[in-house]
Amino acid sequence: MSKHQTQTIKTAPYQIHTISLKELVSSNELIEFLRVEVPYGEAYGRIPFARVLYIFNGIEQEKAVPIDLDKGAFRDSSFENVFEDEVLERTFREITPTVFQNAAPQIIEAVSKVALSG
Repeated sequence: MSKHQTQTIKTAPYQIHTISLKELVSSNELIEFLRVEVPYGEAYGRIPFARVLYIFNGIEQEKAVPIDLDKGAFRDSSFENVFEDEVLERTFREITPTVFQNAAPQIIEAVSKVALSG
């Protein structure tokens, strides 16, 4: 028998609740908010992290930006290495953190208005 034993842990099933952010006005014309995806665990309730999907420079981005719902904040590292184009990356990094941080209270409010359940 091995010195180290492993144990399989069942993970609670969860659903993704999608909340539209189309009515949320961005403070910069290059960014448009689309929706926030909030995981809801059957056993745990609302999970404290969500993903914010958005359009940048007219293109819907594949990489969503995580938000801590309990802290109402984004991490600066969420805005690193998004684009291969250096100029686009620089523009993105200059404006996006501020735009997202300014929108955080409204995103949290949109999530809190929705009754999340399994």
